[in-house]
Amino acid sequence: MKNSFVSLAIFWLLAGFAGIGDARADGLGSPASFFEEAMVEFDEGQQLLSSDADRARKLFRDAATKLSSIAAGGVENGYLEYNLGNCYLQAGDIGRAVLHYKRAKRLIPTDALLTSNLAVARSRCVTQVRRSARSEVLETIFFVHHQLALRHRVALAVVAYLLIWVFLLVRNRWPRRWTAVGATVCSLVAVSLAVSVTVSFLSDRNEPEGVVLGSDVTVYKGPGTSYQRLLEQPLQPGVEFTLRERRGDWWRVELADGNAGWIPLRIAELVPQDKKTDVAFLSGA
Repeated sequence: MKNSFVSLAIFWLLAGFAGIGDARADGLGSPASFFEEAMVEFDEGQQLLSSDADRARKLFRDAATKLSSIAAGGVENGYLEYNLGNCYLQAGDIGRAVLHYKRAKRLIPTDALLTSNLAVARSRCVTQVRRSARSEVLETIFFVHHQLALRHRVALAVVAYLLIWVFLLVRNRWPRRWTAVGATVCSLVAVSLAVSVTVSFLSDRNEPEGVVLGSDVTVYKGPGTSYQRLLEQPLQPGVEFTLRERRGDWWRVELADGNAGWIPLRIAELVPQDKKTDVAFLSGA
């Protein structure tokens, strides 16, 4: 597991991106200064892990607070979310570690270090919910949908669509079999990616993923504490779910094993966030 920050040399581009890096009007500093301070606190926390664990956890939480302020300021970036996950994992907050790793996974799904750290965070969750065989099979079959970030699927769909017209124009001038084959293949790719993108948008809007953040969360059979418990054991931070229904202050959630029940919305958070500015960082890892 990689615990140190991903090196983001190009982070300083934030200083000139849409004025984000300017000193804030409330005097609390700029995102660039917050990031630098968070790096210092994280590294200091790493050094204190064996000698002063309580102080180390406080430093990790402080670093996470600074990184969260950057994200709240309008930055959506996979490596920023990855570093937030690292801070929370080291601080012992498994729920928020899983949440931010999953947010990072949406932006940099093929990053090996992220995949490894997410697995570590999941293994530390007290409540282990086994995924259904059906979901594992579907993820294997539709690997492109799960292994490519949304923006990459959109870009590839656009490229495939443009190539369709290129092949058709060439075929119109020089009728050849390969032009027809090329147009057909590109059409299939474009349609498949368009379906994948549509499914992602609809899932985020109608049935988004989420993570339990609270401790000892009781799952009920209905939207209220007057209903019977669905599960004998309460859920602990880090349990992942899919939101199926909203009713007032209650969410009907489906766990990875297929069990579905109601929990208070205040003890969990959804993985999808409001659309934000996406700054293309470079990872020096």
